[in-house]
Amino acid sequence: FAKKFNVPIHVRSSFSDQPGTMIVAEPESWDRPVCGAAMQKDEARVTVLGVPDRPGVAMTIFTKIAARNVATDMIVQNVGDEGLADLSFTVARDDLPATLKAVEEACRAVGAQGYNYDDNVSKISVVGLGMKTQPGVARRMFRALAQKGINLLMITTSEIKISVLVDRESAVEALRTVHEAFELDREPPQAPRPPAPAANGQRGNDTAALVARMQGMEDLLFEDISLDQSQARITLRGLPDRPGVAAQIFEEIAACGIVVDMIVQSVGRQGRASMSFTVPSDAFEKSMEVARRLSGRLDAAPPTGAARVAKLTIAGTGMRSHTGLARRLFQYLAGAGINIEMVNTSEVRLSVVVEGAQGERALELLKKEFADVIV
Repeated sequence: FAKKFNVPIHVRSSFSDQPGTMIVAEPESWDRPVCGAAMQKDEARVTVLGVPDRPGVAMTIFTKIAARNVATDMIVQNVGDEGLADLSFTVARDDLPATLKAVEEACRAVGAQGYNYDDNVSKISVVGLGMKTQPGVARRMFRALAQKGINLLMITTSEIKISVLVDRESAVEALRTVHEAFELDREPPQAPRPPAPAANGQRGNDTAALVARMQGMEDLLFEDISLDQSQARITLRGLPDRPGVAAQIFEEIAACGIVVDMIVQSVGRQGRASMSFTVPSDAFEKSMEVARRLSGRLDAAPPTGAARVAKLTIAGTGMRSHTGLARRLFQYLAGAGINIEMVNTSEVRLSVVVEGAQGERALELLKKEFADVIV
């Protein structure tokens, strides 16, 4: 609510004289790309293998999961290969038994090849507004973890957040590692600028009605559904599934001054993993050159890509606890015959990549279908 109306929030403790925290639109430091790190320790990962790469399949899987009131966290779907794709997601460890029953039903329903799972994983995340404009954030994070020998099992990103899945026994070390890598133990080198003045509603909404709708802190409310048609996609398949590979890839990308947006790494199979990422469209050719060099050095398959894709992003609250959100999104797009190439999630954002020519139609559809929860 405060973000929508550009109202600063000052959070302080009544038990100390500490100055507390200001929650404002500006970053804590204009020089630092990352302002925080976090760990979710008790996660479980499920991968549905060999999913037919066609509209409606993901909807079926998440409908089965939502019917058991299981909330998914990280969702990663990479670009399909030969008509098949792997779909991975995480749930709370306690929800794994119910999830596996739903996945068994879904595999039979959609004709998937099978599934596997790991109940000994944790999620490590870094967040910061500076990621939007500063290249090399992913590289720094991945290199720091690689130097500690920590393998990345899954990767998912948004504009201001990078999350990775690691073995649980490595989770605390991973959290400390990224904390040190981004110098989060030090005071910011620059004080924040004064917050912008409060603004009136952006869309002429009735403020009283908005307040009434936002009374439930975990109600599903979207502040925006956006379309980005300025990006291209690069996909690398058959990468060695070992520490340091992701760092090597994004070190070379960052060295070219290319800002990466979405990053999706699927869970490896037989020691090999696939990774896709998006870059500005005008950096497509340069990125493909780097990808070709990397695939040769890493003994991976030749890279593939698309010079123009459409990225749709839903941002809002209540997304983590509302089990049917992913199902609704996939259902609406599948009903329109729009296939999803990539899926990426965080607690307050869900992004999908579709074919570039489908972007406008997909945006119009989602705004119509989610009209009941847009503020």
